[in-house]
Amino acid sequence: MSARTASRTPMARFLYGVAAALLTVSLALVAIGFLPSWTDDAISLTSGSATDEVTLTVARPRTGATDVDIRLAPRRGERSGRPPTVTLQAVMPTHGHATPAAHARVHKPGSYSTAVHLMMPGRWTFHVSVDYGTRSDQFDFPLAISG
Repeated sequence: MSARTASRTPMARFLYGVAAALLTVSLALVAIGFLPSWTDDAISLTSGSATDEVTLTVARPRTGATDVDIRLAPRRGERSGRPPTVTLQAVMPTHGHATPAAHARVHKPGSYSTAVHLMMPGRWTFHVSVDYGTRSDQFDFPLAISG
């Protein structure tokens, strides 16, 4: 039996079909692995200092206008007195872009919100400044923004 005749047997055709299917699935999985991991889902990042834990939630991590929520939780007990002033600025260090500093609105103790307009995709750093009057802290949150 020659090699040409053997390649025409049902078993050989079946094996070629299986190999082609496996190759197709493998290439599809590789292609999916190289897709960008951008998402429209809200992203939350947490940072902190010795006295506070800060959670930044970006509602829509894409270019354009997006709402940002900031949660400020003291590490020990409750705070009394006037709530701190919270300011947010998004900076893109690699391109020299920055949004104007936005004062966050207080919704309830420890809960703030504001909005920023991100002009291009890439790596941004969200600077959150918390001013207590007698001292201030700054928290930085790096985040990749899609187009």
